[in-house]
Amino acid sequence: MERDERLTRERIDRSDLPSILRLYSWDPPAVSIGFQQKIETVDIEACERHGIDVVRRPTGGRAVLHKNELTYAVITRAEPADGLYTVHNRIVHALVRSIGEIGNADIALTVTARSQKESALPVACFASAARHEVTWLGRKVIGSAQRRFGQVVLQHGSILLVQDHLELAELLNLPGPDRTAMQDQLARETATLSDVFGKTVSIAEAAHAIKNNFVKNYLQPNEVLAANSNTIDRES
Repeated sequence: MERDERLTRERIDRSDLPSILRLYSWDPPAVSIGFQQKIETVDIEACERHGIDVVRRPTGGRAVLHKNELTYAVITRAEPADGLYTVHNRIVHALVRSIGEIGNADIALTVTARSQKESALPVACFASAARHEVTWLGRKVIGSAQRRFGQVVLQHGSILLVQDHLELAELLNLPGPDRTAMQDQLARETATLSDVFGKTVSIAEAAHAIKNNFVKNYLQPNEVLAANSNTIDRES
């Protein structure tokens, strides 16, 4: 994520540099928090016991557990008139169409416009519902956060593959009953690509589908985008 921010800042005064798609996983796993989120949100001792790093994202949003999931970063320029959801939806629609190549095209991932709601436990990304989000049968599959550096946009997201994200509840500073409530909420309101396609979807399989299909689903005429889908160690 440090590299994501560096690549973003390089583009503030360099409009000749291409947009970038980066796809990566984490070793060791980590909890990332939004750049304005308080570190006290996280139970540091619990993370140390479980071998989980704690990092701060340059983008906003709430806590995410990066464990057996696929993280994406898109760095691109936005027109002054482009609103937050213009850029966000363009990115996630390209992701949805790309992910569809993994399996049955009749299984619908959708970008849902819905009334924003606040979780009773608003410390985890997947425990809250944004206005536009990628869902399957009403359950959140991809959580995203965006930050603008002038006209340059950095958008991060976590694509759920298996059920490991449910462990986040044990890594936050919450009373026991609230941890149980959050885990129940995450189980109830999220889905993974393995759920969507009825088979275990690996990091490599998801990254391959996105790398091979994202550019054609995203690009506007005369736009250039560089894709990098190496699985890398933690960089924050």
